[in-house]
Amino acid sequence: MEKRGDCSVSTWGKIFTAIRGGINEAAEAAADSQSMRILDQEIRDAEQSLRSARSDLAGIMASNKSVLRRLEENRAKETKDTDSARAAISAGRTDLAQGLAQRIASIRGEVQRDQEELDRLLPRQQQMLRTIQETEARIAQMKREVENVKANESLLRAQSAIAHSQSGINTRLGSAVESLERIKKRQEITAGRIEAGAELAALENGSDLDRQLREAGIGGSSHSADDVLAQLMAPKHSVEPILLPAPTSKKD
Repeated sequence: MEKRGDCSVSTWGKIFTAIRGGINEAAEAAADSQSMRILDQEIRDAEQSLRSARSDLAGIMASNKSVLRRLEENRAKETKDTDSARAAISAGRTDLAQGLAQRIASIRGEVQRDQEELDRLLPRQQQMLRTIQETEARIAQMKREVENVKANESLLRAQSAIAHSQSGINTRLGSAVESLERIKKRQEITAGRIEAGAELAALENGSDLDRQLREAGIGGSSHSADDVLAQLMAPKHSVEPILLPAPTSKKD
C-alpha cells in the first residue's frame, strides 16, 4: 500500500509537472508570437528590398533603351556616311571620301562601345528581372502561409474559448441540477411533515376514528343520492289488522 507521504509527494509532483507544462506552453506561445512578429518584419524588409530592386531594374532598363537607341542612330549614320563616301569616290572627291571615312571610323568606335555596354547590361537586366520575379513569388507564398497560420491561430483561440466556456456552462448546469434535487428533497420532507402533523391532529380530536367507522359502514347515516333513491323505491310495509275477541252473551 502506498504511504501517505509518498502519496503527497506524488501529488505535488503531478501539480509541479502541470505547472511546468503550463509555463512551457505559455513560453512556447510567447516564442511563437515573437516569431510571427519577426517574420512579419522580415516580409516587410523583403518587400522594401524588392521595391529598391525594381527601382534599380527600371534604371538599368532605361539606360539600356538609351544605349540601344543611340546604337541604332549611329548605325543609321554609318550606313548613310558609307553610301556618301562611295558616291564621293565615284565622283573623284577623295577629299570628301577621306572626311567621311574618318567620321565613319568614329561612329564605328561609338557603336562598338555601345554594343559592349549592351552586352554587359542586358544579361544583368535579365538576371535582375528573374530574381525580382522569384522574390515576388516567394514573398507572396510566405504572406499566404503567414495569413493561414494567423487564421488557424485565431480559430484555435476561438475553439479554446468556446471549449472553456462550454466547460463552465456544463459545470454551472451540473450545480443547478444538484440544487434542484436538493430543493425537491427538501420539499418532499416538508410535505411529509405537514401530512404527518395533520394525521396527528385528526387522531387527537377523534375525527380519524369517525372516518374509520364510516369506511367500515358502522354508524352514521348515508345521505347520498343513491341511498335516497333506494329508500323511495322500497315497498311500503302493510300493517296487519288486529283481530279483537268475539263478545260473550250475558245470561238473564
